[in-house]
Amino acid sequence: MATQVALSKVRGTTKTSPYPQTEGMLAEVMQKYGQQLGDGSDLGKALNDAAEGYRQMADIKYQMEDNVKQNFLDPLMHLQNNELKDVNHHRTKLKGRRLDYDCKKRQQRRDDEMIQAEEKLEESKRLAEMSMFNVLSNDVEQISQLRALIEAQLDFHRQTAQCLENLQQQLGHRIKDAASRPREEHVPLPVLGNESRTPRSRSPAPSEMTHNSVQPATNGGGMPSQAPPAYQGGPPPGGLPPPLSQQQKPQCRALFDFDAQSEGELDFKEGTIIELVSQIDENWYEGRFNGKTGLFPVTYVQVLVPLK
Repeated sequence: MATQVALSKVRGTTKTSPYPQTEGMLAEVMQKYGQQLGDGSDLGKALNDAAEGYRQMADIKYQMEDNVKQNFLDPLMHLQNNELKDVNHHRTKLKGRRLDYDCKKRQQRRDDEMIQAEEKLEESKRLAEMSMFNVLSNDVEQISQLRALIEAQLDFHRQTAQCLENLQQQLGHRIKDAASRPREEHVPLPVLGNESRTPRSRSPAPSEMTHNSVQPATNGGGMPSQAPPAYQGGPPPGGLPPPLSQQQKPQCRALFDFDAQSEGELDFKEGTIIELVSQIDENWYEGRFNGKTGLFPVTYVQVLVPLK
């Protein structure tokens, strides 16, 4: 945060931003993934409820910090920078006047300078004494300030406990709603529908292939019969295989969505096939997709054809 403030001052865009509370950061993460799961997900709804509760706790913590600063830290800083500073000033002045008085006393002088030194010493002693007495006798105010710190913390924990209790009740209702809903059965669908399947002839077993190669069939006269017809089946499911040049081209499949955070990075969605250009280091690939070349993390993709 200090670095950000320094950079903002250099750029001329200084702005005061509050210290990020851990509850607020957790609320942002919960809300992000709750929205991604959607309103149709019970877990997504629960994450949104939790995000709202933690956001309230972050606001309560900001209120506690303001209260503590106003009622405890600011008076403490005033005591240090003003009252104790005055005490030290009077004590230092008293030391100087005492040295001056002792010097003139050793000279056994009883003139006007000696009388004036005595008067100044008495005045400095009285001011230093009174300043120290005022600080030491101000216990009621200082204890009240300490009590204000404890009250602010108590109020914070009381309100936080109330937020957590409300959140606990909301999640309990979410559990009951999810448990009362009948469980849906999921039937996995085939990759290809029945109408798109291509008829295929039965592939011969290894034993049948060996037998046919050793003992060819005859037509009764000792002559080999006509060769069996060639395979007449259609192409395998999924269409013809890609050309050899495309099979050997280094490529990978995206496992997650990736949004570019800076210039030079490559955007893609889950399931996208990306051509691999090079590997920058152990964490980054360089790839090409849709006519655009850029960088992306290694952990976001699954390599289908590795780089040579």
